[in-house]
Amino acid sequence: MDQIKEIFQKHIEQGLCNGAEWKINFKEKIYHESVGFRDLEKKTDLPKNLHYRIWSMTKPIVSFAAMQLIEKDYLSLNDTIDKYLPEYNKVKILNKNSQNIDDTYLSNNIPTIKQLLLHTAGFTYNSSNNIIAEEYDRRKIFQSGETSLEEEVNSILGLPLLFEPGSQWHYSVSIDILARILEIITKDKLINLLSENIFSQLEMNKTNFYINKEENINLADTFEFSKEISNIKNLSPEARKLVNYYYPSNNPSYIRGGHGLFSTADDYIKFANMLIDGKNIKGKELINIETLNQMRVNALDSHLLPLEITSVNTIKDEKYINDLEGYGWGLGFRVLINKTQQNLYGNVGEFGWSGYASTYFMVDSVNKISAVLMMQIIDGDRILKQDFYDYIYKNLKTF
Repeated sequence: MDQIKEIFQKHIEQGLCNGAEWKINFKEKIYHESVGFRDLEKKTDLPKNLHYRIWSMTKPIVSFAAMQLIEKDYLSLNDTIDKYLPEYNKVKILNKNSQNIDDTYLSNNIPTIKQLLLHTAGFTYNSSNNIIAEEYDRRKIFQSGETSLEEEVNSILGLPLLFEPGSQWHYSVSIDILARILEIITKDKLINLLSENIFSQLEMNKTNFYINKEENINLADTFEFSKEISNIKNLSPEARKLVNYYYPSNNPSYIRGGHGLFSTADDYIKFANMLIDGKNIKGKELINIETLNQMRVNALDSHLLPLEITSVNTIKDEKYINDLEGYGWGLGFRVLINKTQQNLYGNVGEFGWSGYASTYFMVDSVNKISAVLMMQIIDGDRILKQDFYDYIYKNLKTF
């Protein structure tokens, strides 16, 4: 494991990151290490098991909770969302290529639970390069720490869809919609559902939508990578950036589906490792293996590929790389379906996801590998995750 420390030490010296923590579980052997600094000025050592804002690594947890309920017949993948949100029985869809938010048509094609999970429902993100995203941002739908999940979802549903459900893959706020539906079905807050069915079962005692104030000292600071200076720096909020999302640390009432959770390397590896066979370390099954298999295979038709996530700030120059090339999407995760130049060493079927501030996890159920990488760098250079991924696969025989 000294080699991986050397890799990240080099990235730190080059200004690509301040520090990183990782935990790798390979056939029940555990490798846990951290390197670098918590800050940019004092160079305080980065300890293990800080609290991290995991951003979109919240999504796989919420998706897993949904599949648990589907398994128990609380809902079905083919249910349209108006079954639970009855006011959403007519859908406004933006006319193709229109730049007018009111240029819409009515459709009876209501998004389904499956389409929410697959990001094919027609929703978007405020950072995306389209007029609906611009309206999300103008209304500051995601920039309040006081609004409830219900209020946020109602605001989203009051705007048109970007496209006909099922016709495109577009990474979006759809898991927020799903999270609200889970609350309606269970007549309970999302955190209680996650705590009962996942966190308590896996002893993920430090994963929640908030941390206690006395734990603020153990919250990792967030930085951003500037392509202009090729170095990390302190945050500088700009219009249409996801960093403008409100992500409060000490508000117990703040709950979302697509982001919002805090976790640690120790905690998240428990979730990732469970995804190998659906069981906790005591052998208790959290989900049926058939349901789990359904989650971790590509569920998209070929015409929806290749996957790509871009933003209003994306610059497709000679250095641009689509790091989702070769991946499909399952019911909650990216899934490797073809090896590419960016995935020369990976195993087809490997799955996982990442977070906006450069957190990352991967699971390979064939090789019995789970791995978590924790950093807090907005727009982090993709080489950080790529080197971590490649190192694991190139060194399987030496673990």
